Amino acid sequence: MNYEHLNIGAYALEHIDWIWTFLLLAVRYGILMTVLPGFVVSPVGKMLRTPGILALALISTVSSPAAVLSDNMGVLLIQVISEALFGLTLGIIPLLIVSGVQMAGGLSSTTMGLGASQLVDPTMGGSLPSLGKLMGDLVILIFLLSNGHHAIIYSAAGLGGAIVPGTYTPDIGSVELVVSRVADVFRLGVLISAPVIVALLLTNFVMGLISKAIPQVNIFIVSFPLTIGIGLVLTGLSLPELSAFVQRELMDVESGLLVILNDVQTLPDN
Repeated sequence: MNYEHLNIGAYALEHIDWIWTFLLLAVRYGILMTVLPGFVVSPVGKMLRTPGILALALISTVSSPAAVLSDNMGVLLIQVISEALFGLTLGIIPLLIVSGVQMAGGLSSTTMGLGASQLVDPTMGGSLPSLGKLMGDLVILIFLLSNGHHAIIYSAAGLGGAIVPGTYTPDIGSVELVVSRVADVFRLGVLISAPVIVALLLTNFVMGLISKAIPQVNIFIVSFPLTIGIGLVLTGLSLPELSAFVQRELMDVESGLLVILNDVQTLPDN
């Protein structure tokens, strides 16, 4: 009886380059799924995410070109770091948009006086004002419903097998993209929360005039529910515009992906 098919060690040595390719792709997808919006970091989420990472890495290994296997441990370490940076850069682009909207909700909550009411954000692992959490979840739903994660995963899969694993080298384009996206967090936070902040500043100004004109009025009891009510009403009225604004921002994600993909090595015939 022929037992050659049971010699797993010999088979692994003959295909060591594909095993290394699978490990590199697993690192890429592991980092990507950790930061991609919509994939929580709770224990249950980790249990559901790990099989997905392994399945995507296995499928991508079939269609991906084999990674260059070097005898130098330093080169192998650089390849692992390259794949980790590649997955992190792909996932952080939509994550920063969500962070910008959450920042806007935090600014609005603080201005309204809801800063004391906070929820635990499972996607970021920390506490977040309730309004910021709700607005962030809305952006995540828009991102998933618009199939933004499809574009991210397709890019991470190597554009259908054109990207050689372990060849991502961040260039000036990728660095400028990440820096601009980090700056956009503050831009989005200010732009989205500006109507609520301005309206509440005017409300506080009017309340100050009333307290001077009519000292008998307990301005603290009146202003607290008034500012919360005005802030929530303005936030609700701005949700359609917020959705359209976020959709326009998410449309720029694909252009950012092209900038990142320019820093990877592709097959000559592709």
